[in-house]
Amino acid sequence: MHGRLKVKTTAEQDAEKKKEREKKLKVFQKATSVAHEKITKQEYDSTGLHVSQQILSSNSDYSSMWNYRKAVFNSMKDKQAEELQKLCNDELEFLASCLRNNPKSYGCWHHRCFIMLYMPHPDWKKELDLCNQFLQFDDRNFHCWDYRRFVVKNSVPNVSVDDEIKCTDKLVENNFSNYSSWHYRSKLLPIRYPSSKNPDRIVEDKLLHELEFVQNAFFTDPNDQSAWFYHRWLLGRGQTMQGIIAVHVQKATSSVTCIFRKPINITDIKVKCSVVIDDITQSGRWNSLSGKGYQHAWIFKCSNDLTDKSCDIVVKCSDESHSTSFKDTDSFSSNTITVKDEFRQELSSAKLELLESELESCTQLNDLEPGNKWAVLTLVLLMRAIGPQKYQVETDKYLTDLQSIDDKRKEYYADLRSKYVIEDCINGLTQKQSSVDLSKKILSRVCHLQYFSGITIFNISSNQLRKLNGPFHLLICCESIIADDNKIDDISGIKNMQRLVTLSLSGNSLCQASSLQVLSSCPKLKNLNLQNNKFQDEAETFQKVLTDVNIQL
Repeated sequence: MHGRLKVKTTAEQDAEKKKEREKKLKVFQKATSVAHEKITKQEYDSTGLHVSQQILSSNSDYSSMWNYRKAVFNSMKDKQAEELQKLCNDELEFLASCLRNNPKSYGCWHHRCFIMLYMPHPDWKKELDLCNQFLQFDDRNFHCWDYRRFVVKNSVPNVSVDDEIKCTDKLVENNFSNYSSWHYRSKLLPIRYPSSKNPDRIVEDKLLHELEFVQNAFFTDPNDQSAWFYHRWLLGRGQTMQGIIAVHVQKATSSVTCIFRKPINITDIKVKCSVVIDDITQSGRWNSLSGKGYQHAWIFKCSNDLTDKSCDIVVKCSDESHSTSFKDTDSFSSNTITVKDEFRQELSSAKLELLESELESCTQLNDLEPGNKWAVLTLVLLMRAIGPQKYQVETDKYLTDLQSIDDKRKEYYADLRSKYVIEDCINGLTQKQSSVDLSKKILSRVCHLQYFSGITIFNISSNQLRKLNGPFHLLICCESIIADDNKIDDISGIKNMQRLVTLSLSGNSLCQASSLQVLSSCPKLKNLNLQNNKFQDEAETFQKVLTDVNIQL
């Protein structure tokens, strides 16, 4: 009679697994202890590589160990190239094993970048093959896509960008919903077909081809977002160019305030900008208007006294100049540019014709697939690109429709509509215009405030605004803000407004007197209308918060 095979009970199996885990834990803890001692003593040697390898084999997200391994390799730069090459190849093999266990480990991919730049003779072709293997397993592994971009960037011309574009052709044709492939394509095309006007865009003939190419994708599957996102990138106008859009001079403080199109930091402004008064470049210092290090507005404090003086002032920013002048009787001078089509790109006849064709196709698709948010949103984008004024009524309608179709993002669509309304207003501003009326426009937000720096009266009443928390200090010349009949419960952005005299907030949702404390940073504020809000404080409390201000309750 044969002996029966003894089967271990669940309890016995669990006990063995526990014992094995405890054994591994002891090895891990011992290795960690040794590694930390090496780090503390700054000992970079083969023992350190061995113990950190033990640790990372168990936990590839232990960033301190990757940093230690970098330090070890940096300490070996004096070795012969042959020896370094072997060490790096061994490291790449180790990294490959870690990635097989954890394909989305930040530490592994970043360390692989370090090794490839460190090793004497990197094999970039082999790295592309490795990327192909991992993308076959998971074509949405964005870590691997990032690494592939790194490989291509550092291996040109050894790796052909044309071949990579062909690779995305195949990937996209196999799977239209592979967003990573579309995104990778958007990074490759500006390298291969750069626009002379904007380096992150592509030349027009290639752009027209891509618009036709992507149209096939979203007509095949209108509900898939990947192709729509790529189409949106194609319609974009690229990076906004930096430049000065306004100069404001105040004699009393001998200061020149510059408003920039895009935020700029103190390092760049010192390098790129200079102030010239009566043909003499001024010495002085740049100060932040809001206290932040990266912003639209900067003040230049002149070393020379501007009081009781007539002069011409020129602010130079790279190749651009912006000038203003004032007489000795002036105390304040302001000069803002007049913008036209600031928020859209120039269209050639060929591109306009294609966009109009796209608009017609998307209109047909919207008729065939009613309620498809991507088709409707693309209609909005196309209309804005072709002619904002021409399609204003249709754009408004579609954005209203989107709030019902995609109600989880209705606030986004409301904000997008507000952005378009404000952009149209900015494009219509004249140089001598002193007031702006944005009342009754159904605004849910106020943006692009840098373009209103020369306005003295800013009317945003009877809208759907909930917060005034934007950078209102950019309204350099503003003396009056009318924001009645909204839903405002936050006015934290109304601070450091040096010329603000009147603020009207009647018919809003403010409820605490303490929320008005921010207004104490506005030195000229005299009139404050708070009627028909939800305050529960006593009248005396308001006067304690804001002394010398005439408050209407």
